[in-house]
Amino acid sequence: MHKQILFSVFLAFGLNAFSQQVVSLSLEQAIDSAMANNQKVKQYQEAVLEKEYMRKAATGNYSPQISLNAGYTWFSKNSEINMSQVKESVDDVAGRYGAFIVKELGLSDEAQEDIYNRITTGLGKLPAYNIEIDQQQFPNLNIYALQPIFTGGKIIAGRRAAEAEYELSQIDFEEKSNEVFKEVVTRYLQVAMLREVVETRQEVVNGIKQHEREANRAVEIGMIPPHEVLRAQVAVANAEREMDDDKNKLELAGLALKTAIGLDEHFQLDLTDALVYRLAYLSLDSLTANAKANQPIFRMIDQKQVLIEQKLALNRSEFMPQIAAFGQYGVFRDQYPVIMPPFVLGVQLNMKLFGGFKEINTLKSSRHLQNQLTFAREYADKEINLWVNKAYTDVVNYQERYQKLKPTVELAKKNLEINQKRFKEGVGKSIDVIDAEMLYSGAKTERLYSLYQYYEALTELYLATGRPEKVVDVLTH
Repeated sequence: MHKQILFSVFLAFGLNAFSQQVVSLSLEQAIDSAMANNQKVKQYQEAVLEKEYMRKAATGNYSPQISLNAGYTWFSKNSEINMSQVKESVDDVAGRYGAFIVKELGLSDEAQEDIYNRITTGLGKLPAYNIEIDQQQFPNLNIYALQPIFTGGKIIAGRRAAEAEYELSQIDFEEKSNEVFKEVVTRYLQVAMLREVVETRQEVVNGIKQHEREANRAVEIGMIPPHEVLRAQVAVANAEREMDDDKNKLELAGLALKTAIGLDEHFQLDLTDALVYRLAYLSLDSLTANAKANQPIFRMIDQKQVLIEQKLALNRSEFMPQIAAFGQYGVFRDQYPVIMPPFVLGVQLNMKLFGGFKEINTLKSSRHLQNQLTFAREYADKEINLWVNKAYTDVVNYQERYQKLKPTVELAKKNLEINQKRFKEGVGKSIDVIDAEMLYSGAKTERLYSLYQYYEALTELYLATGRPEKVVDVLTH
């Protein structure tokens, strides 16, 4: 998937860019690349797949369970029947058979009793010789099937719980995807902003260097004292240092963006979307309503409610009988002293009568989870409301700040032009030009930061409403 995304980017913007290791990237392409290649997104995609198969596994509990049991047993000597424990019963059975035969011959009751006594008395005088089973090797191979009939709702609760776990994994994936979405947007905008800041710093350096050259000519013709040039040289050094600092910030921001979208750090990014102000029309009431409808945290609480209900159902099933049908087929039946029939079918019931109050206390503990979830929902509602209000306030503040800085930048630019003209005419000071240059660059840079902070706050606001993709509509349309 990573290679496919990169290939489509290269193909869209030309193979020549690849030979220069430069990737032209729009904001939407950066987001698409992150959704396909970001490691955090992939991690939660795998979690969704895991829960999907667990859901399928829970459905399998409805099906019969068929198992194969095979083995081999060897006894060190032949087994024996301990006749001392059964001889009396065997003698009694032999006596009763004798009496029955006498009865069938039509003899009297006295004759039947006499025969019974003779047989049991005679057999009673014999020692209890053990009967030896002449076999030491016992192979076994059985096929066993078990089909649940009634489990007190345990299987249904397990399947519903697995469904809820699957839904939770999808919500987790959506939540993490939204966070990565916001991360990519803010990092993309940060790179775009710092790129313009570096350009502004370069303009300042060029402007002060131009003034330095003009100051040197002014010294040569005696218009200003030599120390004025020293001030210009110091200003150039400071401006270059600030430009280098912002270049380093730009490089780190680019690396952070490449990490977020899954692009190798050796490629160079060429952003095609610039940082341009666009007004976002916002309604706090509408944003709050959207947050309650779309925020993943509320759907997550709903699925946890389902989990709690199924946990209660599972605990209640412990008080119910467990009924299942079973069947067994034995292969080596004739290898045993007692030959069983080939097929055995039956129904069994299992019901726990007493477990030391474990099940009752577990059921009571589960009910407290519902109270926890009620408080969690109330807390989440307040936190989301606070989140939306704070982000909305930040958007409004940075928007107003950006708009109010416009006349400041225009006045600073006008002030710079006036001081440059005064210096060229010989009525102004070099320090006034330098101060005006720094004032103009500072105002312009501050306005760029305010614009970035405006979009950063706007991205946070849409993230709070559960719809971070809406910021792209504002940025690109």
